[in-house]
Amino acid sequence: MKQRSLGAPRHVGSLSCPSPWAALALGAAVMLGSSCQKESAAPEPPAAPPAAPPAPAAVAKPTPPPAPAAKPLEWDDPPQWKKVPASGMRRASYEIPPAKGDKAPGELNVFILGGDIEPNIKRWVDEFSGFDPKSLVRHDRTVNDMTQAVVEIPKGTFSGGMGSKTPSANHGLLGAIVVTPSGAEYFFKLTGPSATVKAARDPFYKMLDGMRLEGGTPEKPGSAPEKKAGTPSAAPATSPAAPATGSAAASAHPVTTPTPTAPAGHAPSAPAAPAGHAPAAPAAKK
Repeated sequence: MKQRSLGAPRHVGSLSCPSPWAALALGAAVMLGSSCQKESAAPEPPAAPPAAPPAPAAVAKPTPPPAPAAKPLEWDDPPQWKKVPASGMRRASYEIPPAKGDKAPGELNVFILGGDIEPNIKRWVDEFSGFDPKSLVRHDRTVNDMTQAVVEIPKGTFSGGMGSKTPSANHGLLGAIVVTPSGAEYFFKLTGPSATVKAARDPFYKMLDGMRLEGGTPEKPGSAPEKKAGTPSAAPATSPAAPATGSAAASAHPVTTPTPTAPAGHAPSAPAAPAGHAPAAPAAKK
């Protein structure tokens, strides 16, 4: 029997069969390559985009200076009156001494309110009844460039006293609404027995003449205007009142002068010629 030689590998077709050691070596190489690939560094992430430049700081606008505070109204207290502590909405209060024959004193209260002037004047007037409408006085005046709306009722039945439940007969009213340049409205309301109100009329107007803003100079004191019957009621005046400069304004009623008439049987005389002009020659008879 012939022995086979073990030295040469066996061939099947054209392929050779590797030895077990070669297969182990090849597997180890594959595993080592795979491990190397796993241990290779991960790719770096893409770089972040550059940050946007900071927005320019906003320039602060300068703060406008605050508007100057409105100056309050000032006046001089009449020496005949007694100033008493104000309460509630009152800015000031005065006790008016009773006139001879009156038992109760009058009072003046000052308020700072608002609203249209004429409705407020009418509200005061509506607090009185039983008075002659022709006796009501209503006029406007100007002192230190401030309008003063004035109303007077010499005698009537007053039913608008604060805390009063019983109408007071034989009472009068002196009222004024003073409007300052800032638009503030100061209400001066004086009520009391008729004779007391009449006696307080001159001090009341002298106080109005001294109205000025804080730190201002009062105008030259004047006197109360002559009170005339038949002054229109609290409706707005149809013609502007003459401003008062240092004195109270005149009554709102114009004074008309009657035209003289010639006696019966006489021709009317020709009107006088203006100063500096010769009188016109009479027309020749035809």
